[in-house]
Amino acid sequence: MSELNEPIRWERPRDAAKRCQISIDLIRQAVKAGDLQAYPVGRGTREYRLDPAEVDAWMKSRAWEPRAVAQ
Repeated sequence: MSELNEPIRWERPRDAAKRCQISIDLIRQAVKAGDLQAYPVGRGTREYRLDPAEVDAWMKSRAWEPRAVAQ
């Protein structure tokens, strides 16, 4: 089956954050800044879903520095 025929498996912001091992606030900031596309769920709600492939592409486009490990 080709990628074009496969259904999108939507993610909630908290699930995307957990999968990427980042904070949900970082996901929310990216959506608010327009760096990450969010797809609204229903009418009159602030809830949205994310496309995991777009989240992965956004993560790859970011410059990340490793955290210092406390000793």
